Amino acid sequence: MAKLSEEKLEALKNAFIQDGLSPGDAARKTAVSYATAVRYYELWDSDIRKGREERLSPQIEESIKRVRKAKQRRH
Repeated sequence: MAKLSEEKLEALKNAFIQDGLSPGDAARKTAVSYATAVRYYELWDSDIRKGREERLSPQIEESIKRVRKAKQRRH
């Protein structure tokens, strides 16, 4: 198994976390094989989940605040 460069690994991880891509889409974006993308997707599973949750949490909280304010205005 060939070792990927640090830049390629970082790009792959960002494709999973920042862009929310599947292994197939991330493989095409970062020019790695599908098998390699799947392998790292499985290896980084907990990091990917945590990263996605951290990115979504502030958005969800802000959305909840907006909905509450809108409901309060109506009542």
